[in-house]
Amino acid sequence: MVLAGAAALTQSLSGFGFSLFIVPLLIPLVGAKDAVVLANLLGVFVNVITIARLGRFVDWGLGWTLLAGAVVGMPFGVVLLALANPDALQVAIGVVVLASTVALWRGFRVRGPGRSGNLAAGFVSGVLNTSTSMSGPPVVIYLQGQGVPSVPFRATLGAYFLASALVAAALFAANGRIHGATLAYAAGALPAMAAGWVGGYVVANRVSDIVFRRIVIAVLVATAVSAIVAPLAKAVGLR
Repeated sequence: MVLAGAAALTQSLSGFGFSLFIVPLLIPLVGAKDAVVLANLLGVFVNVITIARLGRFVDWGLGWTLLAGAVVGMPFGVVLLALANPDALQVAIGVVVLASTVALWRGFRVRGPGRSGNLAAGFVSGVLNTSTSMSGPPVVIYLQGQGVPSVPFRATLGAYFLASALVAAALFAANGRIHGATLAYAAGALPAMAAGWVGGYVVANRVSDIVFRRIVIAVLVATAVSAIVAPLAKAVGLR
């Protein structure tokens, strides 16, 4: 899948953004709820690659604290996913993407109170993970405020996203939300994801951070607006 490859490229360059990129674009193809599940499954693979390369730089204490908060929040997200109207969920995903992108673009930072802040950021991330697959923004914005250096930042995010994706996949499986078609989509996307991740590594050495950041933000804004507008247009009879 081209989308999976592009999302993996984004992740390898910045350390985050996989779900932000791919979920809104998957929604028209597989539906909002299946897009959340599929993004989580694909996230396992892309973060395995990240840890294979950057594992020695992971801040495990921080990562485990974030994960503890996320594990508490994930069941709430599963319930939200089960109860939400698909169109309403799609709009919510778009709003989350747009708000998160604006916050990242403006350099918004949250300075948290140590361990309790880590747990709170993880909890919000966990709820968003299993309800919208948008687990990254709360943790990314929070860690920016902690002054984590770039390499440990990417490595710790990779470890956290991998662990949380595995927990989310187990919850989805227990609730019967992982189907044969979802697994087939995921398997078919693996080669493109591997190529995208490698491509991101190569591009990172040739494109300035400023240029890449502008491109990613523009794409995220466009996909967010699309995710919001499509169901609203459907609701008023324009589609």
